[in-house]
Order: sequence, then C-alpha cells, then structure tokens
Amino acid sequence: MISVIIPTLNEEQRIEKLLPQISQLLKNIPHELIVVDGGSSDQTIQQAERFANVYQLSKGNRGAQLCYGAEQSRGDFLWFLHSDSELEIEFTELVKLQQVLRNSEYSAAFFHLSFDSSDKFFTYLAWTSSLRARFLGLIFGDQGLFVTRECYQQAGGFDAVPLMEDWQLSRRLRKIGKFYPATGKISTSSRRFRKGKLRTHLAMHRIKLLYLLGMSSEKLAKRYYK
Repeated sequence: MISVIIPTLNEEQRIEKLLPQISQLLKNIPHELIVVDGGSSDQTIQQAERFANVYQLSKGNRGAQLCYGAEQSRGDFLWFLHSDSELEIEFTELVKLQQVLRNSEYSAAFFHLSFDSSDKFFTYLAWTSSLRARFLGLIFGDQGLFVTRECYQQAGGFDAVPLMEDWQLSRRLRKIGKFYPATGKISTSSRRFRKGKLRTHLAMHRIKLLYLLGMSSEKLAKRYYK
C-alpha cells in the first residue's frame, strides 16, 4: 500500500484539485490519502475530507504535520507531497518505484521539479533542484519524497520542526542508500517568489547558510515566514 501524506494550511483551492488527481492516479494501486492540517481558517478541511483521512494539529508546523501523518499511516511506501503540487506522473512509474525501492541500493526516490511558469528563471531552479537531490543528497519537500516505511523509520523520520525538516531527513536517508531519480514531474507553485525572484532566491540561500552555521529551525522559520 502507498500512503500519500500531505500537510496543509489554508489550501482549499489547491487541495480541491490535487486530491482527485491523486485518487485517479492511484485507483488501481492499494493506497490511502492522509491530510494533516495545521490550523486552516478556510475550507481546506472540508474539501480534504471528501477524499482523505484528515487529522488536525492546532499548533502544527510542517515537520510536525509530516511526522504525525507518517505515524497514522499504514502503507509499506510513504509518499510525501506539498498541497500546491500538480502531478505529471504515470501509473506505471509508481509501480516501478515500488520495485526499485525494494532494492537495498536505494533509500528513497524523488521526482523532477517544475514550476507553473515558463520563465527561464524557474527552469533554472527546477534543473538545479534535480542536481541537488541527485548529487548532494538533498530532497526538498516539493520534489515528492517517495520512501519505504522501513527506510523512513531507519532514518528516524521527520523531525517536528517548522523548517528544514526535509533537509534533515534526506541527509539521514542518503547515508542509508542512493536516491532514485524518477522520470515523472511534479509542478509546484511559483507564488513564494511574488516579492521578487532574485530577492526570494537569495533569501532562501541565506536561510540554508544560516542553518549550516548552526541556527535553529525555529529561528530560521521566523526569518523565512515573516
């Protein structure tokens, strides 16, 4: 069984599109959809309940939501997705991924990233994201981490932190095995760059640098979300 785990916060419009898409994609594969909400004030929960098992954390952050979702799941395979994702993935690839990850050579898989914009800047971001995952061992949340429950637990799972939870887990997974680059694509929203592409890009790199220098996830989150 594949357990699809999605953290949400005020995503009623996007979750309304994503969940039916996942249900259609996985209709011939045993699966469950799990949404863990972090305190939405819109209709996210009501929309999600039409397709998924929904859990609510009143004081949740993304790391805590992902961690809780994994704890509630029952699948042998865990697929973590962001709520603003759009999938360009074939059914046959998910079947293949289950076979690939049964090989102890691999600890996890990720998908090619794309953005909902044809701007060359976003093409560059997507290309470098795939290189980062393949050669630096860092799978970020919008790349659709796909992992066996066994490897997830062996790596210690997601930490209940507000930021860098994907960085922390992927580094531990990379010590267990290689990352498999799936051929399908996950398109994500470019909305985080509305305040300026270069400005936002540099700010994200500054967050990563501060993390490497030892700043806590909590302090980084205050900078990132302000």
